Amino acid sequence: MVKKKQHKPQVQLSANDYIKTKARLLPIYKCFINSYWEVSGLTVILVARQHINGHFTIGIYRIDTFSRGLFKSYAIFNRNKDSYDRLVESVVPKDCEFGTTVEIDYTLAHNIIYGAEALAKANGYKPEKTFETSKYILKENDGSIEYIEINFGKNAKREQEMIDNDGVDDYLNDF
Repeated sequence: MVKKKQHKPQVQLSANDYIKTKARLLPIYKCFINSYWEVSGLTVILVARQHINGHFTIGIYRIDTFSRGLFKSYAIFNRNKDSYDRLVESVVPKDCEFGTTVEIDYTLAHNIIYGAEALAKANGYKPEKTFETSKYILKENDGSIEYIEINFGKNAKREQEMIDNDGVDDYLNDF
């Protein structure tokens, strides 16, 4: 008598659990930043990973390279191409007061994001809670990514209201 194989039921992961356990296995698709990030100090970096079905899991990182460091991040799971395109256009607009949107390589994005996280800690800001999930869209910060020297902390204190009222949070809360 042949025994039938028992199949374990497949457990559906939540979006957060998927990101924390599997996002780093997806290939990096594209990374974007605004072109004047070094001048303005304020930027939004978008890092997208592509699923085998063509959908995207996206990390969005809001950064002040002058004083605050990484102050907000988002992890957006499994969006189709149209949704991804709208997100790129809305979060990192092609033309705005901070320049145009430019595609950058992952190495630069990685160095800016993790450098901004270190700046935030050095300036006494508590780790941003959503980074506990969105960091898994990034590669691990274990020294395997080439180090790029980036000038952080130009001693410019920003008005918190200026950072909070740029409209990015409002848009992403609806996404």
